Amino acid sequence: MSLVLLAMLAIAPAKNFFSEWRHYQKGYLKLVRTRADALTLERHFSPGFKQIWLPEMGAVDRCTTCHVGLKEASLSDVSLQPYRPHPPIPHSLTEFGCVVCHRGQGAATTVEEAHSSTKAWEQPMLPTRYLESSCGQCHLGPMLGTPQLNLGRQLITRYGCVRCHAVVQPDGTRMMASDDPPSLEHIAEKTTREWVYAWVKNPQAYASTATMPNFQLSDDDARDVSAFLMAQSTPLPAIHSQHGSKAAASPEATAGASLYGESFCASCHAVQNAAGALVGGDLGPELTRIGSKAKPEWLEAWLRNSSLYDPDTKMPHYRFDPKQIATLAGFLEAKTDSDLLANVHLSEATPAQIQHGKTLATEYGCASCHEINGIKTPENFAPELSRVGSRSLAVLAFPEGIPHTLPDYIDAKVRNPRAFGSGLKMPQYTFTEQQRSAITTALLALTERAQTQPPALRTPAVHESNYRPAGKAGQLMADLRCFSCHAINGRGGDMAPDLSWEGSAVQRSWLADFLRNPETLRPALIRRMPKFNLTADEINTLTDYIMVVYQTPAVDRDSMPASSFTPDMVEQGRQLFYSKYACQSCHIVDPHKDKGYIGPALWAVGAHLNGAWVYAYLKNPQAMRPGTLEPDQHLSDAEARSLTAFLMAQKSAKQAGKK
Repeated sequence: MSLVLLAMLAIAPAKNFFSEWRHYQKGYLKLVRTRADALTLERHFSPGFKQIWLPEMGAVDRCTTCHVGLKEASLSDVSLQPYRPHPPIPHSLTEFGCVVCHRGQGAATTVEEAHSSTKAWEQPMLPTRYLESSCGQCHLGPMLGTPQLNLGRQLITRYGCVRCHAVVQPDGTRMMASDDPPSLEHIAEKTTREWVYAWVKNPQAYASTATMPNFQLSDDDARDVSAFLMAQSTPLPAIHSQHGSKAAASPEATAGASLYGESFCASCHAVQNAAGALVGGDLGPELTRIGSKAKPEWLEAWLRNSSLYDPDTKMPHYRFDPKQIATLAGFLEAKTDSDLLANVHLSEATPAQIQHGKTLATEYGCASCHEINGIKTPENFAPELSRVGSRSLAVLAFPEGIPHTLPDYIDAKVRNPRAFGSGLKMPQYTFTEQQRSAITTALLALTERAQTQPPALRTPAVHESNYRPAGKAGQLMADLRCFSCHAINGRGGDMAPDLSWEGSAVQRSWLADFLRNPETLRPALIRRMPKFNLTADEINTLTDYIMVVYQTPAVDRDSMPASSFTPDMVEQGRQLFYSKYACQSCHIVDPHKDKGYIGPALWAVGAHLNGAWVYAYLKNPQAMRPGTLEPDQHLSDAEARSLTAFLMAQKSAKQAGKK
């Protein structure tokens, strides 16, 4: 018995002596002793057991016991793990450790337990492609270094996932959808029952860019849903009241296409060209087959004033005259697909079919996205995802063939929801592999650690403000839907420049001319500002408001009049522009010689911008336009003034070509 006890007591120190971490530390010393900087590396090395304790994050981290070369930049040529140094990151490895980002079991001292899922620990290390999810635990807004995480969050909101699944973020705010599903309360005014049937059967058959998923309805179920939606529809008096005498469309075959192009509809709407490629923006719905969907009278009413049908639409009020409306409506009505509805033959709906359609619309949560007469918006329709990144594998049911890891579960769920059960309601999306990976990354960021860590460790997202301009100008900006493209004082889109300080930047005469007939500022861009057919009074109202209200105290508009610039300063600025700083690499001043298409054309910048603004912008571009690509050249005051003098001398492309 004594001998047995002695043997048992010897096991513990022997096991410790032959442990994996000692093996790796010995291997590290063997590696570094062959290098030129061996003395320095050995001096930095400290043998023994290592541990980082992060009580505020609930983490114990012993990774550096084996990964002993993490901080040694001179080992950048070493690819063998665990001796490879960590790539540069903005965080201290000592302060944050490894498991907060890479996950795994930080308290483990063996490779298997630290890296993999075991009976005692089911959270393995994150696969590299999902690593950005760890950044999302602390950073609640978009970042430059996390494109996958940013894309995943955008997709989750753009495709309306959060309309069914609640996501409460660590700061207590709820993630809101960014899509714009239409109300169905007046759907019969807009389209036919046949189109509704084809749409609910397969939305992507009508528009490849449709964000509505496929609910995989049977023919009978699609028939009944279409019957209910048409039955619940009510007339919209605002549309019928504006019907007047129908104007004749332009007899020219190309008039509609020209008006479509001149109105820059492609800035927001995409259309498939002859080659099958989509051309245009994605702010509005795809218009490839709009003629198969919209009734002619509805389409004309929409072009006349879209807000009468949808008060919250992003579509601006163009103020088309009756002839333009008829011409553009005719052009859009011709965009049809004879195959889309060719095999759709529906008999008159019965009361039983209508009732069954209502039941289906309720069960599938249609009112989570759409306003429907007779159905309330459901609450808690689908499981909450606020902590899905920490969901226990023990409560998940894996279909056959799916690896038993949380990332694989989420990816499979997004790829084919019905594989987890034929009775499930989650619809089928058409995400690409890259999109699924991005969505999985964003969902893995929603962890228990993210919810419970101290607020001081979080970087909150910048939430959109509720700013609204006042008076007649505010009414005009709402009518023109300026916020669909422009941001002002923290509210609005990012498709066009931020206008918060536009009054300090531009000259009044230029702004009035631009609102009258928007010109091209960036020749390489397809998306342009459309012409809104504003009256002279409306132009003056908007111009005065912008010039007075949207100013920054950092710029005194009257501090650099044209008279303060001498010919010598202009010439010095020319030399700086073309020689020292090679600004023509990105900008065009002389359209006959310059080839820079990255930045805006500058051949008429002197008639466009204010001199004081140009000077302030050259001194610190990021301060005046956060996020701009313009580099900070750290100009001296004299250089910035000379460049300003040169730029303010550029009044037109014709003048630039003569110089």
